[in-house]
Amino acid sequence: MLIMTGITALPRQAESQARLTLKRHGKSFYWAGALLEAEQAQHAAVLYAFCRAADDLADGIDPSIARSGLSDIRRALERGVSADPTVNAFLQLATVQQLPLMPAQVLIDTLMDDVGSVRLQTWDELLRYAYGVASTVGILMCGVLRVRDSAALPFAIDLGIAMQLTNIARDVLEDAARDRVYLPQEAAPIRLHPQHLVAGDTATRGAAYAVVEQVLHQADRYYRSADHGMRYLPWRARLAILTAARVYEAIGGVVQGCRDEYWRGRSYVGVAGKCWHTSRALSAALSQPRYWLSGQPPRHDPQLHQALRGLPGAQP
Repeated sequence: MLIMTGITALPRQAESQARLTLKRHGKSFYWAGALLEAEQAQHAAVLYAFCRAADDLADGIDPSIARSGLSDIRRALERGVSADPTVNAFLQLATVQQLPLMPAQVLIDTLMDDVGSVRLQTWDELLRYAYGVASTVGILMCGVLRVRDSAALPFAIDLGIAMQLTNIARDVLEDAARDRVYLPQEAAPIRLHPQHLVAGDTATRGAAYAVVEQVLHQADRYYRSADHGMRYLPWRARLAILTAARVYEAIGGVVQGCRDEYWRGRSYVGVAGKCWHTSRALSAALSQPRYWLSGQPPRHDPQLHQALRGLPGAQP
């Protein structure tokens, strides 16, 4: 069965599988997606499933298989067709919604560099990485949500960076187990060896947690900037994305509030917390003029994009 939309059709089975992937792996996004119009929620799930499939490849045990699979996706983006149903569903979505494929290509290129061991040395490297794996998705989401004003793009980029910094702050131990350290080494007083993090070395974990707090401080700057771009979203999309932002930002609050428990498991926001942040988002969207499409358009802070010079949509 096909879902007819615009000039082409998306397979019903592909969309059902995409929603299942989102529900299983992207709980915060699945929660917020319930606030979208049905078609937009379906399309967002297709985009998420594509990104998830690529990310899972990069996280695979065998680097050669990961690189081969990502190369296949990269070629599919150039050809516009793929034998893989998840990738092909995204390509059809890109046709339906006239999505630019360059952000998807940047995403795949960044994930190619992510295969195997990772050590980031500087804040600039971290920000460019966050752009590559998350801001690119934010740019694509602008198309999914029918945002046509290009002034929204810098703020979408900022939300992607903020969320990815939250991910990195949350997943230090999980990443270390894959021989990856995304925390910028220049911010730490000692070398952040992933083996020492996994083994529970007190000094290394203490130094890493101090950098985690710095990363979350940076994330806050990008969340605040992203708030100014919410006005460009249609009403229901504005509420959904604002909810996703608040829930994700709250994960950082959990990380900061559980220093003694941080290394014992992944930090998350439960159902009660999600309900609270949904109500916060609704209240803010209704009561705060900065979320309304009226008055003077917001000015983006170019300092936030200094590290992103040359990347699509960035405004350094």
